[in-house]
Amino acid sequence: MKYRSLALATALAAMTGQALAGVPKFLDARAFAMGGVGVTSARPAASSFYNPALLAVEQKEKSDSFGMLLPSLNVVARDEDELIDTADDFEKDYLEPFEAAIENYDTTNLVTIDASNEELARQATRLNDEMERINNDQSLIEAGLGFSFQIPAQDLGIGVFVSTTARIAATLSYRDQTLLETIIQDATDGVYNDPDDVPYDLSEDDLQSTVRGVGAASAQAGVNLARNFEFGGHQVALGVSPKVVDFRAYDFSYRADSFDDFDSDELKETKVSKNGFNFDLGAAAFLDRDKRWLAGLAIINVLPMKVQTKGTTIPANDISTEEVDVPGLKVELKPVVTAGLSYAGDAYVVAADVDLTKTKPLLNEDDVQYLGLGAEYDFFETFQLRAGARHNIAGSANTLLSAGFGFNILGGTIELAGMTDSGSDTVGASLQFGASF
Repeated sequence: MKYRSLALATALAAMTGQALAGVPKFLDARAFAMGGVGVTSARPAASSFYNPALLAVEQKEKSDSFGMLLPSLNVVARDEDELIDTADDFEKDYLEPFEAAIENYDTTNLVTIDASNEELARQATRLNDEMERINNDQSLIEAGLGFSFQIPAQDLGIGVFVSTTARIAATLSYRDQTLLETIIQDATDGVYNDPDDVPYDLSEDDLQSTVRGVGAASAQAGVNLARNFEFGGHQVALGVSPKVVDFRAYDFSYRADSFDDFDSDELKETKVSKNGFNFDLGAAAFLDRDKRWLAGLAIINVLPMKVQTKGTTIPANDISTEEVDVPGLKVELKPVVTAGLSYAGDAYVVAADVDLTKTKPLLNEDDVQYLGLGAEYDFFETFQLRAGARHNIAGSANTLLSAGFGFNILGGTIELAGMTDSGSDTVGASLQFGASF
């Protein structure tokens, strides 16, 4: 039995991350540090990722020529169920005592046989209870990489961008409850008189519990066009980003007791993909004469896309002669509508974004619909401090807290950001290089 591979979530994510390219919305390092906000607060260099209309909004004097990201990258790992922490001690705390209870079976006399049965029942109960507790628990990994080159202008702003983002969820499905409950009951009733009577072979892969990894991915490349228009005496910036999107999904299941035999090439064979045209839309307008308050609305991925994963079959093992069919999943790339509001002072910006739509989960996690709050203070247009918070209003996850800083030296920029939550179940980081003039 190789449940020693219950570090399954980490291992699976590491093997599959190289092949995937994403469902979460791309976040540049500045927005990453500011709670994910960007619909009205993103700089021109990142406008394509949040609101294409921002390219035609009046910018600060030193930010109105061009902006670029070369590149911006981020990684977020989430383990709210503490599956990885559980896996670290699982073998020592649960598996080894269970196997030892079988291996150290004492058949000297009736007293020692009864004691061995009692210990086997106790350890099998502990193992069963723990596996029931972590059944369907999962860990998530998200990653993103983006490049852009933007030339803002109120009459016609134009830019190009490329981004790729990835999300993978790995979960455990407990399928050995019948086996362990049989061992518990038989050991309690004194059915076993010898370790060979126990229906569990220490040298074989007897367990049928499975690991499932599902990944969704999108890579996009496009152009950004934006222009200011006058409606009833009010200036409104409108933008559009036509793009080509490669959307794909991976879905792989494997018996956890044979996870050491995992071959990443088999994962690639599960890929399903769809390529096509898509576009983003955006609008932004100042609410006051001093041009401090900016409101905006963006629709990312206006055209829905979906793929159906292939599903798989888990081979039978020594305990069960029946194969386990794992049906495929429908994975969708749906439009995300986000509203934003920001206030810009002479040296600071505060902003809020709220998703007006929900994003469906890959496996067992909550729906995603974020409310983000963020702020930035700019010291002499050279050093920026940022902080923010992000909460999933469609789920029960902890609020994400973020912070970061940036340097602007002779137009070149370096940005760093970090993210976590109150329980440290989620950790993330972002690094970005770029330029702005």
